[in-house]
Amino acid sequence: MGRFLAMLIGVAGAVFGSQGPGYTLQYMQNLQGAIDVLVPIVEKFDADVESEGYTRSEAFAECRLASEILETMCGGYERSVDRLNELSIHLAELEDAGDLSRPLILARSFDPEIVSSVQKQFAPAIPTTADGGIYAAGGFGASWGLSRFVFGLLGAMFGRSRFA
Repeated sequence: MGRFLAMLIGVAGAVFGSQGPGYTLQYMQNLQGAIDVLVPIVEKFDADVESEGYTRSEAFAECRLASEILETMCGGYERSVDRLNELSIHLAELEDAGDLSRPLILARSFDPEIVSSVQKQFAPAIPTTADGGIYAAGGFGASWGLSRFVFGLLGAMFGRSRFA
């Protein structure tokens, strides 16, 4: 019984693991979309402040010294600039990584808003790429091995050499 359950858990791990590369690509597409939304906002702000003879940092400094409403309005632009920088760095990190390491980088470092947008649309699919197959094998091996270990421990605790 334990071997059968371990095999089922291993297959579930393979299915789950195989989704990593496809999920990562969709994440990167949504990340690029978020960047594409922010770029014109930041460019317009930069053009507007430049036409008044300011740099971006000078404009933000001026906003902090001005009235509360102006500081509030500029704060939105400052958050947009910061978000654009953050997302651009994150996308560059993912683009610079190899196909096999991208899902691992994403698991270590992700943006919750982008993850939320991906999860609304992501549909699991059968991978037909080598990296999908490698992640499937890794998912199977990890989940099967862990479940065999747990079932072996249970068998040992109950006086059986194998949890059957």
